[in-house]
Order: sequence, then C-alpha cells, then structure tokens
Amino acid sequence: MTAFYPIGSFDPKSLRDSTVILPAVSLGNVPQLTCDLLITSLGLKRVGYIGVGDTVSPFSGKGDDGDIVTGGLEVYGNEGSELFIIQQRSPTLKSKKESHIELIKQFILSNPIGLVMVLTSLDAANQDDAQLLTPHQRILSPSSSTSTSTSNRILQNLENLLPSLQLGITISDIPQSSNKSTYPPFLPAAGLTRRLLSTFHENDVIHGTITAWCVEGDNSNDAISLAQIILNVLGIENDVKLKTPASWDGLFGTINGWSGGAGQDSELYG
Repeated sequence: MTAFYPIGSFDPKSLRDSTVILPAVSLGNVPQLTCDLLITSLGLKRVGYIGVGDTVSPFSGKGDDGDIVTGGLEVYGNEGSELFIIQQRSPTLKSKKESHIELIKQFILSNPIGLVMVLTSLDAANQDDAQLLTPHQRILSPSSSTSTSTSNRILQNLENLLPSLQLGITISDIPQSSNKSTYPPFLPAAGLTRRLLSTFHENDVIHGTITAWCVEGDNSNDAISLAQIILNVLGIENDVKLKTPASWDGLFGTINGWSGGAGQDSELYG
C-alpha cells in the first residue's frame, strides 16, 4: 500500500533517519496548534501527503501562504532536513480509526524514520497537585534504544528535561480494556494516542511522547509552551524564535474582542 505522496520534486529518501513530530488529535487540539506554530517558526513547507484524506473528516482551508490546507495527513519539512512534522487538522472518522493508524504505520515503516516524537494533550481534571508545577511530562517506550546518535541525543534530552508521566488515577478508575499492560499507560482524553503508541511498540518504531495537561478554551498559550519544550528537547531553542501563524488571527474569537477581551472574546474562552 502506497502511504506517502510527495509533492513536486521532493525525494522521500530525505525522510531516512529523520525525526518526525506526530500530533495526536486530543483535548483542546494543543498538539495541532503546536505543530502549526513549529511549521511557521521553522519555515517548513508541505512536502507530501500520507494517504488520500479518506480517514478524516473532510476539510479544506487557506494556509498562511495562500495555499490550500486539508484535514488529511500533511507532511511538512524541507529537502535535506532532519526534522519533519505531520499535521492533521480534522478529527479521524470513527469508522476509519484502524485504517488511519495503518496509514501512519506504513508511512513510518516504508520510510525508515529515525525517531517519532508523539505530542498529546491530557485532561487536567486528572492532574494531581504536584503536576500543577510540571504541566509537561514524558512517556518513553520500554525499548527506546536507537541506532542513530541524533535519536539517542533527543531521547536523552527528553528524559533529562521532563519527568515521567505519573497519573493520579487508581486501578478502579481505569477502564478494564485500558488496563491490560503497563505500556502504553491509560491516557485520559488523548484520542488515538494509546493505539499509536501500541502500534509503534509492536513494530519496533523508535518513539517518545510529550504530554501536556490542559483544559478546553483558548489553548494558544498551551501550544506556545509545548512548542518551547519541543525546541529544548531538539536542542535548537537558541536558534529558533517562535512566530505566531497568521492563521491564528481570530482563532479564539474576533481580533478586536467585542466583550473586552484582548484579541479574544474572554466571555467565551476565558
């Protein structure tokens, strides 16, 4: 099955041994907003599509450069780059969840990716007091050793910078179907994250995960915070200045704010 459709002259061989950031559609769309922020800040261009968009809700819109963006799985990067970002702007169809996971798996296995960095958001209602001071945590696969120095360095940075995810949830609180193994752990409001991690683990895909506790509302600051964490993990925090995408104008309300909000309608989004 062909999973990747490159655009123009992009050579899929550029994906070999690269780091791929993969957002899981989860609470507040924080991972997707973070990827938008990183794509703009790093000056990445769309280089291809994964699949034909039939596993997600139909969607199209106008991007920052005037190009058409879709709800399907788009890949952003640059020729010869070591970093690529997958973006998904609309939710996965319930009847296509397995096909969606399979698409991502085939893309990664057919283009020997060095490391997949999964981003996901979790429901802050399950956050304990200690985690209020650590809004970002990590999940590492039990088999996280890699064959490339870059992947090893990034995973080591991840382990050093962020604490391991600890959930303040008792065994009785966890759905029985989610309590079959210790990896991946139960992840509240994280969408397909557990299925993705299980698939990667079963297929020996080198991966790590960054989680962000959040509540739904104006999640732009959550995305900015998570993007900064990612730059630190990648070791390029001093080389990149975050730039807000033009597509964020009016994202959480009208620009001028009709109810006293500073750029957002505070009565709606807090």
